[in-house]
Amino acid sequence: MRLHSYACRLLFPLLALAGHAGAAPVAQVHVRPDGVEAMQGDTRLRVLFVTDRIVRVSATPNPQWSTRAGMMRVPVRDKPGPVVVSQDDATLTLRSAALAVSLDRASGALTVRDRAGRIVLREDPASPRSFARTAVIKSVPDPATVRSVRTVDGERQQAGAYRQARDREAWRAEVRFRLGDDEGLYGLGFDETADLNLRGKTKRLYQHNLRVAIPFLVSTRGYGLLFDSYSAMTFADGPDGMSVGSDVVDELDYYVALGPSMDGAVAAFRQLTGAAAMLPRWAYGYIQSKERYETQQEVVDTVRQFRDRKIPLDLIVQDWNYWLPGRWGSMVPDPARYPDIAGMTSAVHAMNARVMISIWPNPSPLDPPGQALKDRGFLSSGSGYVDFLRPEAADFYFDQVWDTLGRHGIDAWWTDSTEPEVADWNGADRPADADRKNIDGLAKVIDPQWLNAYGLANSQALDRFWRRHAPDRRTVDLTRSGYAGSQASGAVVWSGDISATWTTLARQVVAMQRYSASGLPYVTFDIGGFFVKPGKQWFWAGDYPQGVDDAGYRELYTRWLQVGAFMPMFRSHGTDTPREPWRFGAPGTPFYDAILASIRLRYRLLPYLYSEAGHAYRDGGSLIRPVAFGFPQDRRTHDLKGQMLFGRDILVTPVLEPLYYGKASVPLDPPARQVDVYLPAGTWFDFWTGQAVPGARTVRVDAPIGHIPVHVRAGTVLPLGPARQYADEPMDAPIEIRVYPGADGQYVLYDDAGEGRAYERGESSRIPLHWNDAARTLTIGPREGRYEGMPRKLRFRLVVVGPRTGHGLDEGTGAGHTVEYSGKPLRIRAGAAGS
Repeated sequence: MRLHSYACRLLFPLLALAGHAGAAPVAQVHVRPDGVEAMQGDTRLRVLFVTDRIVRVSATPNPQWSTRAGMMRVPVRDKPGPVVVSQDDATLTLRSAALAVSLDRASGALTVRDRAGRIVLREDPASPRSFARTAVIKSVPDPATVRSVRTVDGERQQAGAYRQARDREAWRAEVRFRLGDDEGLYGLGFDETADLNLRGKTKRLYQHNLRVAIPFLVSTRGYGLLFDSYSAMTFADGPDGMSVGSDVVDELDYYVALGPSMDGAVAAFRQLTGAAAMLPRWAYGYIQSKERYETQQEVVDTVRQFRDRKIPLDLIVQDWNYWLPGRWGSMVPDPARYPDIAGMTSAVHAMNARVMISIWPNPSPLDPPGQALKDRGFLSSGSGYVDFLRPEAADFYFDQVWDTLGRHGIDAWWTDSTEPEVADWNGADRPADADRKNIDGLAKVIDPQWLNAYGLANSQALDRFWRRHAPDRRTVDLTRSGYAGSQASGAVVWSGDISATWTTLARQVVAMQRYSASGLPYVTFDIGGFFVKPGKQWFWAGDYPQGVDDAGYRELYTRWLQVGAFMPMFRSHGTDTPREPWRFGAPGTPFYDAILASIRLRYRLLPYLYSEAGHAYRDGGSLIRPVAFGFPQDRRTHDLKGQMLFGRDILVTPVLEPLYYGKASVPLDPPARQVDVYLPAGTWFDFWTGQAVPGARTVRVDAPIGHIPVHVRAGTVLPLGPARQYADEPMDAPIEIRVYPGADGQYVLYDDAGEGRAYERGESSRIPLHWNDAARTLTIGPREGRYEGMPRKLRFRLVVVGPRTGHGLDEGTGAGHTVEYSGKPLRIRAGAAGS
């Protein structure tokens, strides 16, 4: 057996301490056009402006700066204006047009201020930074101990023993800050907890089935912090301040970005790490998946049932085990069950739907692609996983994917298991030291300096592959691991193999918001939970042994799907029980009707959702956000876990407790089927009734099984499309412009071809919409831009929300005024068909 390996782990204890802040004053200052370089004892220090609003801070005890290229960074087009440097005996100050950075000469601590002189962020003046020398140990698996181990994630190659030797020395680095008492802090990806505001929390950051680490934080003060580090990290916030440490680096390297809003801080993150790629329009529709469809005929028949039942659908997913028995991770379909992949995709395409298929980074060596990867030494350290951190290995792997699957018409990719070791994914109880075990396990198969980057490397390689083989199609990569920069490669991260409980649903609502706050807009979950039944392992912990036959699970699934309709990707998936809508009842029954209503709502929202995606790509926006992003001055929003913003002005309140049935179909009889909703300041409209409600208070809202509470802020201009069966279905119906009166409002309706890469060259259209509340007039401005296939004319219907119009799924066919728009400005007055 031939095994390629280049995997290292850390050797503890740490060997030496160096560069502790305060050990020496700042000296040898060298002024550059974009900032300064200096020495603090034996530590090099660098403060450089990337733009007027983004500052890069670097420090290292090494004699030279590292020349190794990072994986997350992209070139930044904007450049800073003049950087003015002034100094006295105590302080060195650098000023751009947007902010000032002061360097304390005695301690080396930095303080960032805005143009008005207000402190935005400061390093701890007592101890801003520290470095501790560490040895990195290369782990080489003993070939005699490599064996196949059956796990929940399939059969894995695992080494029982490793030979270890010192590979090199590096640094464990930490930076410390002092935060304001009133600021909220968000990001760092997600984990299994219900932590939204990270103040007072401690997090060990690494990739896992149930967590994704993103080294970015954003504050209600309007700044962001990005750490250009790929090792395991530790975040801690407490009475003595906040610290962020990396296990293995050549140098400490972080960026401070002044928004000055929270959304602006996220936009700066995208400047540094890449614009969020547009998904094809169909990827924003409904996605049906389960573990698993077992034949290609079942895939085709399922799509046909959707079409026959008039249930909207855009994508069907083929999960794992489409290969021959015993060939875990293979990309070669079983010829008995999948004899004609091209025929399968063609049949699905003929019904105006697409196909996603699961591919695994541990291809079976019993098939030619897996054997070829093994023979070339392209696998990582005894794990059987492709070494995606080596571009030649990644490119060879995806060439095999194209030959076996891609060329047959596959539309989207599910890159599962993109963290090559999850050491605690077994046993009845999770070990108390799970973080240590998981990090140690990862460090045996990945160089620990790049331990968090495996999923990022996978997504970047997939995007390269798809651009090469399908240049006229956008990348869709559903993956279980991501990192800063993944958003530029078409990656959509899902939250792993979660269990079907109400507690899990509540935590998932938080996880989705935290991930989006981390700068990456595309995130999703398994609607209904992956594990529905209880199992023997600690993670297989669903509450519903009867699955879909339990009315309690039907209620949980329905509420989960109602939240999913507002997610960036709307996808049902899981094991233990079927997932198709008709499994939850017949037409006319409550759960079925509620599920269908949510799917139809998703399609009505497509013009808005696609515009928000365009805003995310062009301007660095987000599709979902914590409520604090819209109301950072309102401290009641800082840890508002059970609500979220969809787009800019739609407030969604998921139902996170059963109101109809307990487990085992036990009926509940609550005093009222209502939930509490906190409405920030302003006037809000109930989306379902059109009732105006004053904000800055908590209200009780009806929550029947048919929908979850949704509120829209006064002044919102909301574009809605007609009901349709798939995202690109040709429709003659007008776009409804639903206006929520009580304040002026504006919106930019974005569109492009819906597929292909032309949008990256600027081929898209933007139509500005402005509502003048006093004049009760909607102005449709001149259309900007164009794209191939752009309709010459559009029709718009203005519907002003009121007691009798503009409610829920109502298409407003009997209300409002319809005009034809050819790209030139139009004005529509509510109550009169003007133009």
